[in-house]
Amino acid sequence: MKPFVKAVAALVLTMVASSSIQAAGKPALADALVGRAWIETTPPSGLPGVMLIFLPGGTLLMDSCWETYALRKWTRTAPDAVAWDEDGARITATVVSVSASQLSLRIKAGKDSVEHRYSAAKVPYVCPDMKR
Repeated sequence: MKPFVKAVAALVLTMVASSSIQAAGKPALADALVGRAWIETTPPSGLPGVMLIFLPGGTLLMDSCWETYALRKWTRTAPDAVAWDEDGARITATVVSVSASQLSLRIKAGKDSVEHRYSAAKVPYVCPDMKR
């Protein structure tokens, strides 16, 4: 009888742990956001969009076709929110939606809040020639 009790206890613990992980956050969200090159699809400037890469160690690589790349420190502040420091300003963003191919962030900087949409970069990707 004891092996049966141990098996049931192990099953219950596994189920509790599994439901706690799902309730605590959206583990798939972290996987879909991190480790992909995201290119902004509809930048307000009309220029090629900003590229974001959220690396698993807490580094955010930001780049574009017209500015020098920047490495920033980023953190997940909630299951559906991230934040990073940009030249001394704390930028927060709500992850509106994320999948393997699309990302939508509602970025708050100061009093402004703007939704930005990104697509996973297709490889190879080269910035287009920019008019000077």
